[in-house]
Amino acid sequence: MGAVSRPIPFTRVENWLFALPVWKSQLESMREQLSRIPGLTQKFDLVPIYGKGQKNEAILNEVIRRLQLQNVEIPLMELKIDVLEAAIHSLQEEDRQFVEERYLRRLPSMLVMEKLGFTHRMYYKRRKRLLSHIYRFVGGEASILFVDDNEANSDAGSSNDSEE
Repeated sequence: MGAVSRPIPFTRVENWLFALPVWKSQLESMREQLSRIPGLTQKFDLVPIYGKGQKNEAILNEVIRRLQLQNVEIPLMELKIDVLEAAIHSLQEEDRQFVEERYLRRLPSMLVMEKLGFTHRMYYKRRKRLLSHIYRFVGGEASILFVDDNEANSDAGSSNDSEE
């Protein structure tokens, strides 16, 4: 008996494509947070010397947050963006234009059909074929795109707890 293949989660793949510009801006924001106060850890160490001997909890939390950004969130976000962009670049030019117009520029389906000269049938066949291709290209069920940022952070936190 052959293996039963699961249906492709077209909505999930579309959500990834719609999220790509958001992910890019989030990545830029995370990098900005890391670069904003480069001497933050030094400031954290100097507080007990010049203060009343109490480390500032807010600074400690910010140091922890930035380490988390640097070690978990930024690499995961970069990987997700790279994988999805590679899938888009693997498409033919006309297919890339479809993805660009529909998902990255967020044009309504009717405008995309009009702009590319597609009938309803052509549009939905192309959409299904492209989403299937992207899903397979990014790794299907085992794709890194299924990993939620919160899951990655909790995994990183739990692995740190086990090392202590």
